[in-house]
Amino acid sequence: MTTKREIRDKRRNLAKLADKTVYFNKGDRRVYSPRLCVVCGRPLSNLIINENKYLTIVPHTRYHLNEFFIVDVCTDVQSCYRTLSRKGELDGDVNG
Repeated sequence: MTTKREIRDKRRNLAKLADKTVYFNKGDRRVYSPRLCVVCGRPLSNLIINENKYLTIVPHTRYHLNEFFIVDVCTDVQSCYRTLSRKGELDGDVNG
């Protein structure tokens, strides 16, 4: 079980370590592979089979931690809370 405080700390740590940050909005087509949030595991992009292209389905942020390590995170922390709550992995503590 994870708490809201742990999730918040993970996200802050990623933001602090990032050399470069890129923001993607819903409907953005600058995506060329499937993406998942590293905090909650939510899918952030979908494949459009007819066009054979990917489309962003959730606003998210991409952190370039170094030259080789790139991670994606939901832009809204509430999205991570909601996803983990549905999976049953979020501790019920309201205050974190």
